[in-house]
Amino acid sequence: MRTIVLSCLLMLAAGLVAQTYTHATVGQQSTYTGNCMVTTCSGTYYDNGGAAGNYSANINNIFRTFCPSTPGMCMRATFTQFTMNDTYFLCFGPNSCCDYLSILNGPVQNSPALWSNCTTSPGTITANNASGCLTFRFVSDGSVQLAGWTATLSCVPCAIGPSGTTNSDCAYATPVCADTPFSDASTGPGIAAEGCSGCVTSENYTNWYRIQIQTSGTLAFTINPNNNADDFDPVVFGPNVTCGSLGTPVRCSYAINAGNGNTGLGNGAADASEDVYGDQWVSQMNVTAGQIYYVMINGWSANSGSNGFLLDWTGTASLNCVFLPVEMLYVRNTCESGRSILEWATGSEVNSSHFLVDRSVDGTDWKEVGRVNSVHHSTQETEYLFVDDGSGAKEGGYYRLRQVDLDGRVTESKVVPMERCSSDEPWLTIAPNPTHDGVRVMLDASVVFGESASIELLDATGRPIHFQRAALGVGRNTIDMDLGAVAPGNYLLVLKQANGTVVQRANVVKQ
Repeated sequence: MRTIVLSCLLMLAAGLVAQTYTHATVGQQSTYTGNCMVTTCSGTYYDNGGAAGNYSANINNIFRTFCPSTPGMCMRATFTQFTMNDTYFLCFGPNSCCDYLSILNGPVQNSPALWSNCTTSPGTITANNASGCLTFRFVSDGSVQLAGWTATLSCVPCAIGPSGTTNSDCAYATPVCADTPFSDASTGPGIAAEGCSGCVTSENYTNWYRIQIQTSGTLAFTINPNNNADDFDPVVFGPNVTCGSLGTPVRCSYAINAGNGNTGLGNGAADASEDVYGDQWVSQMNVTAGQIYYVMINGWSANSGSNGFLLDWTGTASLNCVFLPVEMLYVRNTCESGRSILEWATGSEVNSSHFLVDRSVDGTDWKEVGRVNSVHHSTQETEYLFVDDGSGAKEGGYYRLRQVDLDGRVTESKVVPMERCSSDEPWLTIAPNPTHDGVRVMLDASVVFGESASIELLDATGRPIHFQRAALGVGRNTIDMDLGAVAPGNYLLVLKQANGTVVQRANVVKQ
């Protein structure tokens, strides 16, 4: 399988299509966790009755969490409908509420409350914590069920929000270079929802580690909380998986803290996975030299992220971080419709951060003309593409790539000559660009494209997020595209013939 990255884009736009979310009525695996954590910057959130129904009776503190999918953002919930005024003097909720919603400032069920009531609408609630997350916890009794709530989810800039480049996300997993103890802590679950399978019901305060087995033996470790009251869960994925395809964990504990709070792999345990009623230990693993695993440590207590833990490797297998460099398969340049296209592919990537695209007229003096984010870790072929709109391709020249690791190391590719492009070929003109709500696409065509031509807007993963048919004839063609529902970011606009052949490409920036 190959991964194709349309990499003339600089960032992945989040929350492109608004989703609908409802509140669960029961918790997973005998817990209060209703659903896996969601990362998004758009959507509509209802009680379990949805847009038209009432919420259910006897919902017991079930919660779900929403976190921003974009760095530097915090979640915001704007309630457009709220009907829950069920009070009785014998009820134990705030203001004698029998049914009530609590909105918490953080990613876990016992994060500090920003709002907890039933008599008035929350209005607009914004997270103010390093994870940027909001958690919603709901209680209802068996007496009266009302229409509940409708809330619009969005993200707003906040200086305290997630950076998007910490080991709270698998893509930035910390390479483990030796089987010696070290300490770590977490600010939240990161900006990508991942690893929610097997006994993992949700991400909370997560730290990710990438380990490579140097000599065969047993893989075992102990998580020792700095505060023994904190609850941590160990999770292991592998062998030889990628962050985008982790699968079901091979070791997983979801047990609540008991005893002194220590947990992990080993301690005489015989089970590979355990639920909330487990003893906090799962069995060690027999591992083979060369295998790669991802370890996720998931903190569930309100202060577990800041308190942190000591991670001690106790197995007989030795670990290293002597990873193979990025395997570059090819770098080549083509001319397409008057624009210079640089294409390259990697066979595998480990610890890769991004690529820098350099251009030179004489092959000696180089100028950086673009940056392309990598997939970070991959064991399969990955293709990249960069559209050099300012190439001056009629003059010719050279390209090279500089591949940058997560630790800052730089490796240069071979130099490739620039193909000369004819300026007589047709090209798309887009205005305004950047845009706030829409663009007008103009094309001087020398052929008839017919009724089946199409214009697509692609995000950084190559996923179409806007599609439009266009009847294009000879001469000047004008197509209006409404991008009001598209999230801010950088995109690639692609014109295709009816048979799928790409005719033109151009960058579009939505502000």
